[in-house]
Amino acid sequence: MRVININGKAEKRKRLPFGYEDPSCPERTLGATDRYLTRNGSPWFPVMGEFHFSRFRREFWEEEIEKMKAGEVQILATYVFWIHHEEKEDQWNFEGQRDLRRFLEVCEKCRMPVLLRIGPWSHGECRNGGFPDWLIQKAGIEVRTDQPLYLSYVRRFFEKIYEQTDGFLWKQGGPVLGIQVENEYGHCGGLTGEAGIRHMKTIKHLAEEAGFRVPYYTATGWGGAIVPEGEMLPVLGGYCDAPWEQHLHEMPLNANYLFSHSKDDGNIGTDLQKEREQEFTYDVEAYPYLTAELGGGVQPTMHRRPIADKRDTCAMALCKLGSGANLLGYYMYHGGTNPKGEYSTLQESKETGYLNDLPVYSYDFQAPIGEYGRIHEVFYHLRPYHLMLKEFGSRMAETTFVLPDWSARRPEDLTGIRAAVRHDATTGSGFLFWNHYQRHAVLEEHLQEEIVVKTKKREIPFPKMDLKNGMYGCFPYQFSWGELLVESANAQLLCGLKDRLVFFADDPETVEYRVRGDRSKIITLSREQAEHAWKIHDRLFLADGCICQDGEGYDLITFCPEGRIRCIPEGEIGYQCEEKHARVVIRNVVTDPEYTDYELTIQYPDMAFPENYWLGIDFDGDRAEIRINGEMIGDWFYTGMEWQIGLKYFDWPKQMTVRIYPVREAVYLEKKPEKSCEIRKMDIQTEYRVGLGKLN
Repeated sequence: MRVININGKAEKRKRLPFGYEDPSCPERTLGATDRYLTRNGSPWFPVMGEFHFSRFRREFWEEEIEKMKAGEVQILATYVFWIHHEEKEDQWNFEGQRDLRRFLEVCEKCRMPVLLRIGPWSHGECRNGGFPDWLIQKAGIEVRTDQPLYLSYVRRFFEKIYEQTDGFLWKQGGPVLGIQVENEYGHCGGLTGEAGIRHMKTIKHLAEEAGFRVPYYTATGWGGAIVPEGEMLPVLGGYCDAPWEQHLHEMPLNANYLFSHSKDDGNIGTDLQKEREQEFTYDVEAYPYLTAELGGGVQPTMHRRPIADKRDTCAMALCKLGSGANLLGYYMYHGGTNPKGEYSTLQESKETGYLNDLPVYSYDFQAPIGEYGRIHEVFYHLRPYHLMLKEFGSRMAETTFVLPDWSARRPEDLTGIRAAVRHDATTGSGFLFWNHYQRHAVLEEHLQEEIVVKTKKREIPFPKMDLKNGMYGCFPYQFSWGELLVESANAQLLCGLKDRLVFFADDPETVEYRVRGDRSKIITLSREQAEHAWKIHDRLFLADGCICQDGEGYDLITFCPEGRIRCIPEGEIGYQCEEKHARVVIRNVVTDPEYTDYELTIQYPDMAFPENYWLGIDFDGDRAEIRINGEMIGDWFYTGMEWQIGLKYFDWPKQMTVRIYPVREAVYLEKKPEKSCEIRKMDIQTEYRVGLGKLN
């Protein structure tokens, strides 16, 4: 038996000078304490996902935002890359996919709050960190300093962005609730010490002067980055791997899979950072634990190609949640494609003085939603936790992190148990977290493990649990819901349905509940069911696919042309689509010592297209490109994962060329190619959209 002793007392929360009050609409009243954000005066625990508008076609913004909402994302974060809007001095471009104002209109229509990351330096694997070439080449310029010349250009950039944003700020009834200024300042470039603090204050002042007055100002908080006290909320991060590292071997075991009081990830930005003198430049305990860069995946570089498994992302997020985080923010949640530059390509590269070469176009990031809008497995795997936070996040936010002395402290400890508690001293309730997953390692199993949470008033034993390699979870205790009191359980909360509670488990047959009240009010799903469970109008729909809102109704996006949607508490909905299958034919193969070209013809059954056709390409090689009419429009670095190309994104092309480049030696790969330069497999999958009506 392992005991977790809870000795803390209820703490009074300190209000911070952030927020906005709207007496006419309490739901728009925002604030912050030293432990959590607030909405309408209550604790608020949102999930935030990064999606770069200028890296995706504007025609599809609305449906992609609705996919993010279906993933239970409650705030959308996006960079405004300077170089995407002013490639040439004084020639501004807010057209097409660079149309910030239109993007905010769509966010407002979708009721999606927005955190704008306005830089002026952004990084984001963008050319020059987002600075235009003309700016950094200007004679005498000293970027990221308080030099008047530099600040004069920052001022006009902010003013131009504000012109696009005016009318969409939170105080104006719009979606923009927050602004991040700069990025990794003092950690990856910029000034340090008092000079760095002055500069961050200056940049915030310029933003406010331009018109950006919002409830929340944020700044990167990790790795010694500058966060002026009381001026900005620090946001933190963590990644499962580091494709920016300069070596070619496997990374050491990652400490992000531990429950810990440490909130820093020492691997972030190691390619650009100055020598780290300290973890934090501010009082960590004075601010809530907010994350903005939990890796929703990782972006391959020319020399490092790690693969982010769905468990790599989910187990890390769960460990941050269990360690006290009160905002889960993913970078990236939705991948994208770099726009075409007028004077250069727009990706980070060694040519521009950085240490990494990125794909010219692809910024898929192995994210929950991919570069062309493909919903990946990790999207579904994260959803149950996001839904749980949407339902019960206000309770989670009130808790205090407790780390037992027996929980593993090092990622190299493969025999110990990793566990933590978030406890509410006022109600006596809380959540037991455990993680038995470590990227690139196998943890020793602990079968029939007994854990007891011990407070001053009671002992709370949990049902015996099997801690098997690759598993993780979050179990509630002393959890009240109507007339139900769940004293403990070895199942995970999902949501409430009126007077019922819904749980899920890896093995529902082994679930045990210790309950006061009507046990029949508890519903238990498998993890797979929970990943595909959609709560709509106090009903739960289980579907093979993703249910998204479309106006006042709902659509199912699925690869199954026919099936049934199960409704809890009762009922089923059947559907059937006309099956449509496209074909891809290789017309010609051109070999050259430096590459191999495959000329493809795509045959569609008719012009009444389904939701999408996905061209899947498995290839061996170093990297691949697609060309239409001789122009390169997409690329992909080999990782061993299938390259999935959404043909709708390219307006249903009938012919294209795929170019494969041969394998190179100086590359770190988790999955080695079998041959040097060829396509191994290629097919087309059909994705359907099924109208479900209002579902009420």
